[in-house]
Amino acid sequence: MTFTACGPGSSGAPDSEALVKVSDFGRVFSIDDVLTTGWKRNKTYDVEGLDDAKEAYAGFWTPPELDPLDYEIRIYPDHRTAVDSGTPFAEEASGEGASLTVDDAMWDEGVRNRRMMVGPGSGTQTSRYGDFVILSNLVILCQGRNSEQALDHCAPFVALLRGKGA
Repeated sequence: MTFTACGPGSSGAPDSEALVKVSDFGRVFSIDDVLTTGWKRNKTYDVEGLDDAKEAYAGFWTPPELDPLDYEIRIYPDHRTAVDSGTPFAEEASGEGASLTVDDAMWDEGVRNRRMMVGPGSGTQTSRYGDFVILSNLVILCQGRNSEQALDHCAPFVALLRGKGA
């Protein structure tokens, strides 16, 4: 799948390179690679129950011209495993139909961090992550109120991981 993402403060014209939701960059990333982007780790999760994952973290990164945004990083041994094992868990944890309670979630570690309240008064519970991207062996849940906004928020982060700058 290919999604065009416009950078913050842009004229609305698509970036020169479209964000590919699932791509094999030809390398295996570590948490150290993620940290070099300026992403800050808040939590380290126990991956028991997150099929085939080696590590999982919650944290934030500040894109150019925006406030800090939350990203959940799940690290798998390789791209194929990230796609095969990681996709069902990422789909279940993001978007409009996300499972936001420990009773509903396939993997309940960190489920409280994957939801937020929006709206007036006591608000409505919604998913913090509007969508996700798989880059090589990483599954990245991206903050956004919907898929389009989440992928827009993910685009500069993925560009940094690919060595292309934000």
